Amino acid sequence: MLNIPLFKRATLLFFLFVANITFAQKAYQVKDIPDPKKNGGGYVSDPDTILGIDAVSHLNSTIADFESKTNVQVAVVVVNDFDHDKEDFDFAYELFNTWGIGSKTSNNGLLLFISKERRKYRFITGTGAEGVLPDVKLKHIAEQNLIPAFRQNDFATGIVNTINAIGEVILKPENKSELNQFFTQHDSSSPLENFWIPTGVIILAFYGVFKIVNRQAKNTVDAKDAYSYEKIGKGCAVVMMITFVFCFIFAFFGGFKMLEKIEQKNVPYILYAILAIALFVRYIFYISTLRKIHNDDKNFFNSVSAFHKKNFWIIIFSPLVLITIITYLFKRVKNINRFKPVLDSKGQEMVRIDRDINIEGEPFLTRGQRKEEIVKAYDYDIWESTNHKEHLIKAWPAEAYNGYTECPACYFRTYKLNKRVTTREATYSHEGQAKLINECSFCKKTEFIKWITLAMLVESSSSSSSSSSDSSSSSSSGSSWGGGSSSGGGTGGSW
Repeated sequence: MLNIPLFKRATLLFFLFVANITFAQKAYQVKDIPDPKKNGGGYVSDPDTILGIDAVSHLNSTIADFESKTNVQVAVVVVNDFDHDKEDFDFAYELFNTWGIGSKTSNNGLLLFISKERRKYRFITGTGAEGVLPDVKLKHIAEQNLIPAFRQNDFATGIVNTINAIGEVILKPENKSELNQFFTQHDSSSPLENFWIPTGVIILAFYGVFKIVNRQAKNTVDAKDAYSYEKIGKGCAVVMMITFVFCFIFAFFGGFKMLEKIEQKNVPYILYAILAIALFVRYIFYISTLRKIHNDDKNFFNSVSAFHKKNFWIIIFSPLVLITIITYLFKRVKNINRFKPVLDSKGQEMVRIDRDINIEGEPFLTRGQRKEEIVKAYDYDIWESTNHKEHLIKAWPAEAYNGYTECPACYFRTYKLNKRVTTREATYSHEGQAKLINECSFCKKTEFIKWITLAMLVESSSSSSSSSSDSSSSSSSGSSWGGGSSSGGGTGGSW
């Protein structure tokens, strides 16, 4: 019984300790401050709910009105406490530049940072706003509006009155004119300059590039393939027309909902990326067609090299092409020794048989060797002496070399292991069946391994895909700041 009071005291101390930890104020790092632009598109960050919902809503509305009339971006951040290793200026300055408050070109941002527990306030201004809101003016506004209310522990009123006082300054006709003039000098929002001119230049440039590539492709292939290239050329034109119409709709009708966050000035960059990818696809198609035309590897590499030498400039329009060019350069260097002439028994250089002319390799290759070429296990180079009395056959691993092994019956590398052959397709009502075999493409030797059961098909549910994802904010502000920065202007103090 004598230990009960001691137990109670220990329990009370324990709960007080836990409560103290639980309710201790969080000291925010810069990265921990919620960005209001990413959380509803507002201007006020109040993670500790010091101001209240009504005050935050009123401030967001007021600041949005300022921005629409003057292009000045104002951010308000209110926290209980912040990083103990930093002073209020250092913390607010880093926060300003981390978020990028204000326009990137005119730096017309303003941050009001407040720490309730540290009893500190700090203004940080961008260089474009310092002329209208100098340090002395901000200090006077704080002493007249912010500090008196804060000393009464009325933070909402103090901040609202301070923002209203700032609004009176920046909305004065002479100041408003100065801010707008500074903004337009550095960040022109002219649709002609930001959209139509670059868009028109990009479309015309790519139209010319596609025209050149299609003409060269059409001249390269024979007549039987010309029609297909003509269709491809028309397809490219259709793609460009659809892209232009899309840009027109975006410019005049605000775009589609999913693209509302894209700024008009960024559309030419997006257009360039789309057309660059389309050009890369067109280039890959051309290279693959050269591969089909040339059965002879040496002729193929020569054709690709000739095209690259003549059209290296297309990497300006599609940098992705550079990757393919480098890849083919490596392949060409790797095959230098392959195409060096070999000598006959008399020390004379032999002539390599052109496989675009002698596709079947007759009479030098056997049917099994030709089959190895067809399945792309080997490429065979045939060298013949000038007097046609000697010949030499050299084998080189081809693209599918590792996909085949030597057949135990015919000894050619045409034996496919673990090949799955479907004997009954799976449906939505019953399972399917397949057999796993080893099979030779040349002599047709087959070795059965086992039967495989194919699972029934299952209908996919798409009902969940129609769920609403429209969580747009009613705020007129964007989803990010303008990329501005500060050189350290502003003022601060305590109460």
